[in-house]
Amino acid sequence: MDEQDCRDVSRIRTERFAVAAHVLHIIGLVQCGGFLLDPRRRVLSLNRVGADCLGNGLMLRGSRLGATDRESNARLQGAIELAMNLTENASGPTSWLEVHREVSAALLIRILRLQECIRPVLNGASLLLVAFDPEVRRAPPADLLTRMFALTPTEAEVAIGISCGRRVAEIAADRGVKAQTVRTYSKMVFAKTRTRSQVELAALLTRLAFAAPPGEAGIEQARALTDSLVCSSRR
Repeated sequence: MDEQDCRDVSRIRTERFAVAAHVLHIIGLVQCGGFLLDPRRRVLSLNRVGADCLGNGLMLRGSRLGATDRESNARLQGAIELAMNLTENASGPTSWLEVHREVSAALLIRILRLQECIRPVLNGASLLLVAFDPEVRRAPPADLLTRMFALTPTEAEVAIGISCGRRVAEIAADRGVKAQTVRTYSKMVFAKTRTRSQVELAALLTRLAFAAPPGEAGIEQARALTDSLVCSSRR
């Protein structure tokens, strides 16, 4: 971003937290958690996916972000400190930081230092942390599948179950039907979506999931956490 761009961005008039909320929302649409940190390393705001990461690899100590795994936390805090101390024109590490969890694959964290010129419209945030959970597999809403591929409501639900890694027997038990009935539905799903396997179907539905709006419960959770962080930062 050149000098003229910086001046233009700094003049944007917006309500408090509006721009930050939009940035975090966009990050959430690509199934990543987003955290904005102020110069004192406190979390200013976060998105729904970020809220889901808390207690699942990440945690808040007061209003500061940490990792539940001790060694991962040491690396995370060191990386945050390094990013905070970078000069304006310096570039930070480009690799993802692994945050290990006891029973799940590691979270991947990317720490981005925000340029001085865009900080005012992001509530004074100095860093943006992006978290990716490789085990999260969101599915698009069933009605989207019915519109796009002419699936019946039942076929759409079976498609979502298959793409999420559920066995035929599990889907059949939930629906109260025989396994052969589910297999028949699955054949129709593969034919209509032009996929040939569970892996291909999962890849297709994962891409479509980017168009799905985030869950309202998760939004409210993120808002409540952001409100509590704002309150604690004023004390």
